Amino acid sequence: MKKIPFYFILFIATLSLALYFIGHKEETCSGTVIVLNGPSGSGKSSIQKAFQNLMMPNLWIKVGIDNLFDLPMPDITPENMEVWQSPNPIRWVETTTDEEGHQVISLFVGEQGLKVAYAMNSAIAAYAKNGNHVIVDYIAYDQKWFDDLRIKLAPCKTYYVAVDIPLEVLEDRERARGTSPSGHARSHYFTVYGDKSYDLRVNSQKNSPEEIAQQIKDLIQGSK
Repeated sequence: MKKIPFYFILFIATLSLALYFIGHKEETCSGTVIVLNGPSGSGKSSIQKAFQNLMMPNLWIKVGIDNLFDLPMPDITPENMEVWQSPNPIRWVETTTDEEGHQVISLFVGEQGLKVAYAMNSAIAAYAKNGNHVIVDYIAYDQKWFDDLRIKLAPCKTYYVAVDIPLEVLEDRERARGTSPSGHARSHYFTVYGDKSYDLRVNSQKNSPEEIAQQIKDLIQGSK
């Protein structure tokens, strides 16, 4: 059997090593991400708008669960509850009561909906990896979603902001605005933050969206 020349073996080994490093090079990310995590109705979208105005003329893209997890279904409102109460592959709700007799409307996500949730995280990361600054309205219905988001945003400069609000104030807002049925916020209020550490905690009862936007700006500038 003909012996393979040493220089040919060395060439193949060098080429294989180069291809390995090309395929495993560290991702770069030039955009900055702010993730606002908190229960439904806590004021995250108002904070986003106030922050966008504060940071002008620098562009901060406003994205979130409402527009990245969009479906051909009506909003969860008292009038549309019947549409949402049938289990399906995307998402649906179930109505129960807790130990104190409060109505609880819990969101469940099916197989197709889970694909959307993880794709939503990828989309958020893609904005930043293409050089965009992003402020995100997030609701960590499932802490596995939040873990996946953190992994995908690992190459990016990311600030995690917990939006706090007392439950009784939140439910007053929920009843007043009528955009979601009473009991929806309660369903995830005690689990949405998880056991994660946050770069900043803000209180949307005590502070206006403009004041919170300034707090976030101070955080970003202070960390540079």
